[in-house]
Amino acid sequence: MTTSMIKCPNTSIWPLSARANADQHLEIGGCDATELARQFGTPLWVMDYDTIVHAAEAAKRGISSYPKAQILYAGKAFLCLAMCHIVRRLGLGIDVVSEGELYTALQAGCDPQRIYLHGNNKSESELNLAISRGVKIVVNGPCELKRVAEIGARLGLQAQILVRVTPGVEPDTHHHIKTGQVDSKFGIELSELEEFVVLALANPESVRLTGLHAHIGSQSHDIQPYLASIDILADQALALKQRLDFQLEVLDVGGGLGIAYTKKDKPLPIFDWAQSIATRTRSAFEKRGLELPELLLEPGRAIVGPAGLTLYKAGDVKALTNGGRYVALDGGMADNPRPVTYNAAYTAAIANRLDAQAPDSPTTLVGRYCESGDIIIKDAGISADTGDIIAVFATGAYNYSMASNYNRTGRPACVLVHEGIAEVILERETCEDLLKQDRVPGWLLKR
Repeated sequence: MTTSMIKCPNTSIWPLSARANADQHLEIGGCDATELARQFGTPLWVMDYDTIVHAAEAAKRGISSYPKAQILYAGKAFLCLAMCHIVRRLGLGIDVVSEGELYTALQAGCDPQRIYLHGNNKSESELNLAISRGVKIVVNGPCELKRVAEIGARLGLQAQILVRVTPGVEPDTHHHIKTGQVDSKFGIELSELEEFVVLALANPESVRLTGLHAHIGSQSHDIQPYLASIDILADQALALKQRLDFQLEVLDVGGGLGIAYTKKDKPLPIFDWAQSIATRTRSAFEKRGLELPELLLEPGRAIVGPAGLTLYKAGDVKALTNGGRYVALDGGMADNPRPVTYNAAYTAAIANRLDAQAPDSPTTLVGRYCESGDIIIKDAGISADTGDIIAVFATGAYNYSMASNYNRTGRPACVLVHEGIAEVILERETCEDLLKQDRVPGWLLKR
């Protein structure tokens, strides 16, 4: 099966269902974007169900020739109850990185045996919940191993674990989202692996070590770092087999596949990415005379990133003396912190008049928040005016999950669209919501 036969949404800036309708309005999931903005308000996150499905299915097909493999959706990209139900519906496992994400997955009925808890410096309550429910744990180092063993012993349960290693491979991405280098805060160095395995095997009643995990970074377009990482991990598996008679059962190569945010981005299609990893894993282990481990991949952004877009309403327009224009939107860095954090680039369109784009327009889309760095897209290539509905594409990943209440503003609503139906999956936060956790000391209320 070739990529051309499979829809790989991570290579497209627009969701698969997006198009211009007869009124030259943006349509997504069979829903007119201007009507979505009117009905649900702005800013508004919109998620296209079909794009999520096609991305997940492409990843699953990519690993289908490998004897035992599964796709774990990386929940940190975008997680809520509805997304967990989609994950279950598509037959995916899920990786989580906090008690909140774990609780959400469990509440949605995800199979604990297909949930993997990641993260460094996990809390006591996170580990207790994971071990008591049979969730698998990706252990970050010796300190955490000791706590896992103690909790397992106290609960009378055997925790199933993988150990995270840093293979020393760096992908082609921003330095803030590289995680596989030697000086990463995540995992242990390869030189420490044998000692870690010895410690884990010393506590068979409370710990069962099944495999290795490595995640080298995020938003990578190149397959070569992944293939190099697999070879390194296979070498480690051989050494552990020869020196400790430890048989690797599971190999988790992480995620991090990039998506297209602009025309300049040329990510590897998710099908090709998954297939290449599966093929290299098989050859690397067979070459070393090792049994094939279960293979896990953890795409997150590549599954939900292309499915999402954000709708804003254009407000004040400021003409600059240098000929440029600032168009202020009713959202910004609180609902999308990636531009100010990573200098992330995006693509926009005027959703209510798609036929009126102006590639040479010096318009910069700015946010409403009290920071000069609150710029959504510099030189956006659209000539937007007050009242226009602006669509910013590829915002399905790391927008809601990184959003804040900066300037005491509520986070936007999110709707899921499919076959002409739009339903709220995350309610818009109100001013009342912002006050729910506020408490005033009694002495301050005394006159």
